Amino acid sequence: MKLRMKKNILLSAVCMAMAIITASCSSDITDYSGKETKEEMLTLTVTAGSEATRAVLKEEEGAKSPWKWESGDKLLLVTTNGSTTKVSTLTLKSTKRDGVSGEFKGTIPVSSVISGNSYRFFYLGKNTISNEELAAGKINIDLSKQSGNINNLKNYCVLSGLGKIVVSGTNADVEGGITLENAFAVAHFAMSTDNGTHITRVGMRGEGIFTAATVDLASGKATGTTATSAEVDPEENVFFDDGTTNFYAVFVPGRIAPIFDAYYDGSYSDVVATVPETRTYPEAESFVYYDGDKAAFSVSNTQKVAITNGNMQYVMPMTTYSVSMRPNRLQANSLIRWKKDEALKITGTYTIHVGYYRLAPEQWEMAMPKNEKKDNGTYTYETINKNGKNYISPKTYRYFDLPSWGMIDNPTLLSTTEYFKPGGSASGIETQYDFGNKLWVGTEKTRTLTSDEWGYLLPKTTSTVTNRIWVSGSTRIPKWAQCYIDEDGKGTRNPGEQRGYIIFPDEMTLDKAEKVFTSSNPTFGTGANMTKNATTYDKIKNSGVVFIPLSAYRPAGSKTISQWGNHGNYFTSSYKGTGIIHVRLVQGTYVNPDASAAGQGCMSRLVQNIN
Repeated sequence: MKLRMKKNILLSAVCMAMAIITASCSSDITDYSGKETKEEMLTLTVTAGSEATRAVLKEEEGAKSPWKWESGDKLLLVTTNGSTTKVSTLTLKSTKRDGVSGEFKGTIPVSSVISGNSYRFFYLGKNTISNEELAAGKINIDLSKQSGNINNLKNYCVLSGLGKIVVSGTNADVEGGITLENAFAVAHFAMSTDNGTHITRVGMRGEGIFTAATVDLASGKATGTTATSAEVDPEENVFFDDGTTNFYAVFVPGRIAPIFDAYYDGSYSDVVATVPETRTYPEAESFVYYDGDKAAFSVSNTQKVAITNGNMQYVMPMTTYSVSMRPNRLQANSLIRWKKDEALKITGTYTIHVGYYRLAPEQWEMAMPKNEKKDNGTYTYETINKNGKNYISPKTYRYFDLPSWGMIDNPTLLSTTEYFKPGGSASGIETQYDFGNKLWVGTEKTRTLTSDEWGYLLPKTTSTVTNRIWVSGSTRIPKWAQCYIDEDGKGTRNPGEQRGYIIFPDEMTLDKAEKVFTSSNPTFGTGANMTKNATTYDKIKNSGVVFIPLSAYRPAGSKTISQWGNHGNYFTSSYKGTGIIHVRLVQGTYVNPDASAAGQGCMSRLVQNIN
């Protein structure tokens, strides 16, 4: 197999079959080697390795070759007979051919094998197979923090091979030995920039690139389980050790199209003030749905809206030196490089990754940090200074969700003066501070609710029958409630368990609304006690309700937040007097309208009209 690469895009490479020292999660193993004294045991001898699969590669980076067997190496034998799966450990006793071939010995229960049957052996470096992995039939591999060092490949790969066990009396061996093959593919890269800028860090993402994988205990095949982001994202992509530019990358076999991002000293500050771009998101994945359709919520006598299934968040801008490779298909047990002893040379070009707005992955998720899980907790953001102005640090925080009103185009700037000021008697929906105007769903922009629409959506009184009130005889019940998410299932709220408001769709009946809670006799509307209304993540996600989390309070121009989980300020699109109006969600009831100070930070939940 060959890889081909145009200038700064793709390099050619040669694939070589090999096996790589490997490791998985370290935890207790069900090891039957000599531990079951009451069961008859066999002494098993295995010869493992060959020049074809454990090639002695002479890499300049490695003073000591990691491809050879080393003292203390172990083979793990996985046997399944009937419903019982066992793991036995064999220890390296001797080596031949300069360490390429090794002889392993250990004791195994007679009941675990049938003479003449084939079983799979694994090499996992210094680690083991956990009981959980054994039960699941899969080994978990973390690929997110690869060092890039050839000597550490054992931490990210898995070797295995089948061996036919032949029993003779109290002894057993493997007919013909075993040949181990790596479940993963490995490629050797050397990265630089097109203008010689010093690289401080290298990240990897793209199609077919995974931060986590599993290896099947029966087949020895690897499957990617957690894909990287399509965006530059420190939380979701693969990153090599800081300062590493010559590195080995581990891949799940299959179609890949990797993108490499080289960071430098100005990656997080050079474009901190760039204007966010507008993004479009799929309609089917962006709204709360009820009974198969977008959940409808009345915000006036004549207008219904769909509400997004997460708060608005700002994804920070940055710059890197990046290079993209054309799609290629990689085989397991292969090494890809330029030629023997030489890495694939890739060159990154200067790339601006502009900021943009997105929806939080879940309704309850917030980007804001907190020192500890407790009510009223405080936290001070790290900041950077650019041209004499302070910004929330994009190096420390990938996402930000408490921007200042009037700063839609510069949401991380901490200022009480540099904000949009509408002229005249401005009121109603103003595009310069309605954050929904930077985020489209389907073919339409989103928006924030006006102050009056919030008031209709969450009626404080039931004196007037509206679409937002259940009527049962003489009883009137508002279609919203306060609650907490019972994470530990104990039925009582612990500090740190998220509190918020639940908003029920117009069409949901009262009996279905009551089933959203795990506590009995939930209360609705004004005066309800959040701690009496327990619910769960699953009930929120699967019921078709909207959950608005209580966030925190960030004063005007401040880098400190307080009252985490006790104080939820949400923007409206209404302007009155000297500032925008926000809705303040708290225990008991909420405040609307509530005036915002210039530079005060608030959350946003976005909507679209349903016609």
